[in-house]
Amino acid sequence: MLEQIAALVLAGVCYWASKGVFRLSQRHVLALPVFVSVFLVLCACAVFGLNPSDFSERIHPLRTAMDAAVVAMAIPLHQVCRKLGPLLPHLLLGLLLASVISVAGVLVAGWMLDAPWLITAAVAPKAATMPVALSLAKSVGADQTIVVTAVLLTGVVGTLLTPPLLRWLGVRDKRVQAFALGVSAHAIGLVRAQAEYPDHLDLAVAGMCGNALVTTILCSFLLFWTHG
Repeated sequence: MLEQIAALVLAGVCYWASKGVFRLSQRHVLALPVFVSVFLVLCACAVFGLNPSDFSERIHPLRTAMDAAVVAMAIPLHQVCRKLGPLLPHLLLGLLLASVISVAGVLVAGWMLDAPWLITAAVAPKAATMPVALSLAKSVGADQTIVVTAVLLTGVVGTLLTPPLLRWLGVRDKRVQAFALGVSAHAIGLVRAQAEYPDHLDLAVAGMCGNALVTTILCSFLLFWTHG
């Protein structure tokens, strides 16, 4: 019990410190708390001689709370859908196409490269939130280390490339830009959306939640169907 409390306190301290680093960096994308806190936790494990796997098991209550937070995001998703009006069908169509291309693209690439099935299954849900991607990968026995790496890389690349790509395409509507950040870069995209489009952060959350939902449905069908 004491070891679990110590692990939870350590996780909290590392996250608190990572938020300070993020503020000092003037909210730079490479200093996002999700990266810095993981780095600090690994450093702490090395200093105190802790096994990262054991540490992960001891902070299970945090993972449970994170899963609950993802489910609770359905509330802003519902509220956003009610106020978007005529823009809603276009955003939903874009969300559907993005999710299909994201998942199916990985499956096709894995087939063309003759990649091991478990690697393909680990990368397929890369555009969903971390809890969703880990749950999907775990259900088919995929390596969770690959899942974490794929999700983080997708978030970073999506955060860096989505805004300039939208500007290049002539998309000026800040609502669409915020929504696209949530769809393409999940929680990491929310940080940039909060900095650039604070009035439309709820749309970024809606994009992230919607993509997580569609990705779950697609992966549950496509992964099991192709594996079978």
